[in-house]
Amino acid sequence: MTRRLAGFLIDCHDGTLEQARTFWSGALGLPIVDPDEGGDGRYAVLGTAAGGWHVEVQRVEHPSRLHLDIETDDVEAEAVRLEALGATRVANPRGRLWVMQAPTGHRFCVVRWREREMAATPVRTAGTGHRSALIALVIDCRVDDLGPALAFWSQALAREIEKVDDDGDGRYGVLRTAADEPFLLLQRVDHDPRVHLDIQTDDFDAEVARLEALGATRVAFVKRWWVMQAPTGHRFCVVRPQPQKPGFAMNQWP
Repeated sequence: MTRRLAGFLIDCHDGTLEQARTFWSGALGLPIVDPDEGGDGRYAVLGTAAGGWHVEVQRVEHPSRLHLDIETDDVEAEAVRLEALGATRVANPRGRLWVMQAPTGHRFCVVRWREREMAATPVRTAGTGHRSALIALVIDCRVDDLGPALAFWSQALAREIEKVDDDGDGRYGVLRTAADEPFLLLQRVDHDPRVHLDIQTDDFDAEVARLEALGATRVAFVKRWWVMQAPTGHRFCVVRPQPQKPGFAMNQWP
C-alpha cells in the first residue's frame, strides 16, 4: 500500500472563500490555481508549496483550523492501519474519503491518491525587498508527554522521528523532512489541539507589516517570534530563518 503526506487544507469559518483565498495566497506567496474548485463556493486551490505539498482553502461550518491530508491507493486499508495506531473514524463524505481523529485530538483526512506532479510552484523572485516562505507545519498537542504523540504522527505520516526533544524542555519534537520540504514539528501546548503554520523571513518587521496590510493582526511576541492571527481566524507564527534548512526557497517581495 502506498501513502504520503499530501499537504494540508486551511478550513475557514470566517469570511468568504474569496477573502480566504486572497489572504492565504498573499501570505504564503502561492498563486490561486483554481478559485472555485467544484463550482460550489467551498474550495480554492493554491499553488503547490515547498516539497510538493498540496495547499487548499476550504469554507467550513466548524471553527477555523488546519487539517492534514494523507493520500493512499487504498483508503479503507489505510483507515484500518490508522485505527490500529489509535485513530478513530469520524465521517465518510460521499464514500470518497475518511475524516479521522488522531489520539492527539486532531482531525485529518485519508484521501485517494492523486496522480500529479509533486513539484513545488516556483517562488516569487521579482523585487528587491525582504524574503519569506512557509517553513513549517506545527502539530500542537495538549498532552503531558510528547512521546506518544510523536509515536502516532511518525507512524501515521510515515516519517521518522528526527528529534524527541528539540530544545531540551520536552516541548518540541521533530519529524524527518526532505531539505526542500517545510519542517514537521510537534509542540506540547496548553491550548486545544490544532495545527498551525510558520512563515520564516529575513526581515521580521517588514514581513509582519506586509501581513498586517493583508489583514492579519499581531497577537503576542513569544521568545523569538510573532504569533499572528489571520482574518480567517487562524493563528500562525512569523519566525526568523531556520539554519537547519539553508538554501530553502523563499519569495522575494518588493
